Amino acid sequence: MFSYERLVGNDVENTFGSLSAKLKNAGYIVLSFVDVKEILTKNFGGDHPGYYILNVCKPPAARDLIGENEDMGLLLPCKIVLIEKGEKTRVMMLRVSELAQKYLGSDGKKAMVYEEELISVLDNL
Repeated sequence: MFSYERLVGNDVENTFGSLSAKLKNAGYIVLSFVDVKEILTKNFGGDHPGYYILNVCKPPAARDLIGENEDMGLLLPCKIVLIEKGEKTRVMMLRVSELAQKYLGSDGKKAMVYEEELISVLDNL
């Protein structure tokens, strides 16, 4: 499976705030985020569900993964998506290890270490 996902019992705004704090505590940096709802509303009007795309990085992870295979940079930073589902939030994370195995000939073991850290963060939302 190329992604990990779960449904969180908080709205998207609270989930975004909680996730940002938990990522920071785990040594991850939110490099950037895209507020898709804001972009769609600004450009097309109407009512759109909350939708965030986060690019997250843990510098030691980036060093390890790129050190293993410089092409890993194509799969970094890690992506996490938050999608409003009523009063809940669908949280999704791309599994870099799966893509590295399939497309870069990696065994994916280094990537799995960091994925498990991120999954732990997501599971504690």
